[in-house]
Amino acid sequence: MIISYIKQLFSGALLLILPTIIIAYPIIEYLSDQYPLLNLNTFSITLVFGMSMMLAYGLHSTRLRFLIPFGVLLLVLYILYHGISSFPSSEFDTYYVANRFRLNATFLVLGWAIGFGLARWRYFPIFFATVFLTTTCIILANLDELSVNVLIRLLLPAAFYFFYVLFIKELLYNVKQQQTRHFGKILFRAVSFSALLLLLFWLSLQFLQSKFDEIENAIGQAASEESNPKNSMLNKDKNDHFDMKDYTRLMPSLGQSEQLLFCAYIDNFLAKDFPNPQYITLYHLNRYDTQLESFEVDPDAPSNDLYLPDPTAIPPYFVESDSSVLINDKMEKSIKIVETNIYTCKLNPSVFVAPSTAFSCQPISVEKDFQEQYEYAYIVNSEVSELNSAYFVYNVKDPIIEQFQEMRFNMLRKADDYSKEPEDFMKYYTQMPKGKVFDSIIDLSNRLTKGKKTTIDKVISIRDHFLSRDEEGKQIFEYTLTPGSPTDPNIPDASLLYNFLFRTHKGYCTYYAASTFFLLRAQGIPVRLVTGFSTINRSFNNPGWYWYYADQAHAWNQVYFPGYGWLDFDFTISNEDAEEAPQPDATPPAPPTKAYFVAKGIITSLDTAERSVELNMSAILLNDRPLNMQGGQIHNRTFDAKSATVYAGEQTIKFNDLKINDSALVVSFNDKIKSIKPFYENEPAAEVLKRLPKLIEVHEIHTPEIKHKEEKEDTKKEETLLAKKWLMYFLWLIPLLLILLLSLPYIYHKMLLAKIKNARSLPKKSNYMYKHMIFILNQMGMEREKLTPLKFIQTKVDPLFGISASTFINAYLKLKYSNEELSDNEKLLIQNFYPETNKMILMNFTRKQKIISFIKIYRWIYFMLHLNNIKQ
Repeated sequence: MIISYIKQLFSGALLLILPTIIIAYPIIEYLSDQYPLLNLNTFSITLVFGMSMMLAYGLHSTRLRFLIPFGVLLLVLYILYHGISSFPSSEFDTYYVANRFRLNATFLVLGWAIGFGLARWRYFPIFFATVFLTTTCIILANLDELSVNVLIRLLLPAAFYFFYVLFIKELLYNVKQQQTRHFGKILFRAVSFSALLLLLFWLSLQFLQSKFDEIENAIGQAASEESNPKNSMLNKDKNDHFDMKDYTRLMPSLGQSEQLLFCAYIDNFLAKDFPNPQYITLYHLNRYDTQLESFEVDPDAPSNDLYLPDPTAIPPYFVESDSSVLINDKMEKSIKIVETNIYTCKLNPSVFVAPSTAFSCQPISVEKDFQEQYEYAYIVNSEVSELNSAYFVYNVKDPIIEQFQEMRFNMLRKADDYSKEPEDFMKYYTQMPKGKVFDSIIDLSNRLTKGKKTTIDKVISIRDHFLSRDEEGKQIFEYTLTPGSPTDPNIPDASLLYNFLFRTHKGYCTYYAASTFFLLRAQGIPVRLVTGFSTINRSFNNPGWYWYYADQAHAWNQVYFPGYGWLDFDFTISNEDAEEAPQPDATPPAPPTKAYFVAKGIITSLDTAERSVELNMSAILLNDRPLNMQGGQIHNRTFDAKSATVYAGEQTIKFNDLKINDSALVVSFNDKIKSIKPFYENEPAAEVLKRLPKLIEVHEIHTPEIKHKEEKEDTKKEETLLAKKWLMYFLWLIPLLLILLLSLPYIYHKMLLAKIKNARSLPKKSNYMYKHMIFILNQMGMEREKLTPLKFIQTKVDPLFGISASTFINAYLKLKYSNEELSDNEKLLIQNFYPETNKMILMNFTRKQKIISFIKIYRWIYFMLHLNNIKQ
């Protein structure tokens, strides 16, 4: 009895509990990816869930009741949680442990409840599998971005589990009822059914593969997860450009990407031919949201000096500027204007990148020889502090740089304190969250800066903390792309920061930048977190030129010093992977030919024979200076376009493709115009135009790319509908497969009857009759086991159903194995054996029993593998 119970328990654990644990893993992994703030460790959570379910299944497989053990479990977990939350030791991260405990306890309780249901309720597995499949479908239906990878990753395991449970629950129930000891037979049936199910799914996927490809192309998600990581800061769009879709996502997987995004020439030098690179800024993360535990861009910050134009929206060669950022950057000392030329490669051209603080943008042309490599270019002007630099502070040993760093520190020691700064400014940029984790960070900050009087010395003391070494001389803090679990969020939450600062000491740039953010604010020092690109001086043959790869996406800090404004400080310790170019830097693009005359307006006339175009000019740029259009006055002018290249957006088109009433921009590189300037400031454009050649030769004509907003929105809707459409097709496949699977025994039954009817020889007919009878008996639950066919019919079938099937078996065996001829009576017996005998067997079962028996697919599989052969 005990051995039978152990085998029964082992069967359930192996064939039901273990598959449930395996199927739960992708859902837990999905939750971990989609909700990083939960800080789920997929493996440990799955382990807790599985062990709880296994224990509950073992205990409740006996007569043990549910409520008392479950109540005791809840009480113990409640006491432990409150005990951890009130733990008095300051060295023990109660916040971190308590939240971890609560999360694990939730999955433990859930696993216990499911384990009880699987052990005690016969139809609970079907209920649970249905809920599991339905929940998965709801998750998929509500996803904003749906790909075939996600579809297969989530839906297929749930669908497989649903079909598997339909089969296995009845098999295990029969094991329990019959107390069978044929464990090997049970395992073989389960494995055989799983293999058949996997084969059906595989065939279905092969059939739908072309449709899946259609979905991928329509949605524009053909890139694999390795090359285009989900939740990455650098998301590829359908044109294979990197786009800053989510500026706070600096995942470690970026370190694996070696694609060139853009290059830049920064006209900033410490000495002649000795460049002083600047960080390339994307966003200022001024505000920390305590509820979401995330850093945010705040457009309403009291000192918003972030300039974010769309370069593609500015007409070529025209300048767009914003002088308000120059007021908000609060720079008053050691200022200079730095010009930067940006050439984009795989970076989306609409993404604006520049050294801080940028205040103007001027799109320019890319020379023809470089247009295959670089798609877009613009010039940026930035107000830069002479004390700013992007050199890696921790590993640069050049005397000039070391001297510059020391000079920088000495000057900042003389900076004013914050007593004269506006109260709202100081309050905003020194806000600190409350809680035990942040109290620990404040304590650490106080210890590190003890005895330091000036702001810069406090900054240096925190830098030195990250550079500190242990008694053996090994560096305590370490740069790593895998600081914890693979699901660690890009911007770590409070508990992960505590883990980084006080335990593991391992992290990448956002760990160092976020930690410094709070360590400095704890001292009342205004600081913000910045995302963008680290600038690395590698091209010594072309001073001032820098190349930016995807793995240079970076986070650092800007500290405010009165009079000097926001200065860059990088607290991330040396990362050699980011400092070494993944490939040799290319030849810099040649500067574009100088545009001396630029005008934009509406085409009023075209002469395709003479290749001339007449323009109603609404804006004119002469030698980079806008002319005074006197309140919007429009001037007509005819231009010689014989040498002009015509562009529609980024694409080259024919001159004949231009149309009247199109908006256009014409550019002339004719150096005869460069000497013509307005005689005085605000001289009317009409007066200046009189001194220009009557027929100006233009070399470029730009018309905007045709973009219809409604068409774009309709396309997006069509793509979404297409994705949902094929999702519905896939979901319909599940019930179809279920119906097909459950119909297989009945289809086989009809097939055998057809073969009996159409058999042309008596041996074949008798063989099909025998197979059909054994098949019917098998489906109705009568297994032959180790009995011979004749003994099985004589001792079990004939007495139970009141038939004389044994006489048919004797004639069948004689025909099959003997050389003797059958008598006429024996031949007549075989001819008349069906369908009457079939009806006499089935009439002993109700309609419901027959239906249920015929959909027991595992019995049919057993028959096909063991009984369906010629030599019986």
